[in-house]
Amino acid sequence: MLKIKNVSLTKKKVPILKEISCEILRGKMTLLLGKSGSGKTSLLRCIAQLESRYEGMISFSDQPIHRLLQKDRCKLIGYVSQSYGLFPHMNALDNCTRSLRIFLNCNESEAQERVRKMFAFLAVEKGALSYPHELSGGQQQRVAIARALVLNPSFLLLDEPTSALDPENTERLIEILKELRRNGIGVAIASQDMAFARKVFDRGIFLEGGVLVEITEEIDSILRPKFG
Repeated sequence: MLKIKNVSLTKKKVPILKEISCEILRGKMTLLLGKSGSGKTSLLRCIAQLESRYEGMISFSDQPIHRLLQKDRCKLIGYVSQSYGLFPHMNALDNCTRSLRIFLNCNESEAQERVRKMFAFLAVEKGALSYPHELSGGQQQRVAIARALVLNPSFLLLDEPTSALDPENTERLIEILKELRRNGIGVAIASQDMAFARKVFDRGIFLEGGVLVEITEEIDSILRPKFG
């Protein structure tokens, strides 16, 4: 599990997260829930080490992850931002092979083979040679997920993954996430989409104003009082 203990984050003297303690479990989907500005994205970014000036500890198997080499963190945690973060000057295949060549020292042919297998799993193989601007939002998201998954991480973090998806692509994403769960990957998702949350919910962490209000395995305990 990923263990988050007493994590606080302040930006420009404004508290963003306040003493957050929780866990992200392997083989489970954990939803970070709360209104805009509640701290969901900031917590994901801290876990992914994209925010480095937090206080407290984030660890895996009792090892602080900020002490890991970047290549080891990438193999532990995959992160997909709301904007997907694909390199616009690279096609989909190159976007994904780059991390394999840098972090796993794969040669080009080996990297391409691994990426094409992941593209087939995510049903985006037809866009392998397309550039991000030539892909739909759903296709860009699946390429971004592929880029994270080819490193075989134990955990995948997703920030507002349905914000730009139509219903068909949302359902496709749900099936992908369920398959990842069956394969033992721990998934943490920051979301305000309650219809989506109901379909993938295993555990919920509700944040409000940067404070952890509740951790539960009963989604209705969160939705009724807090989302009406």
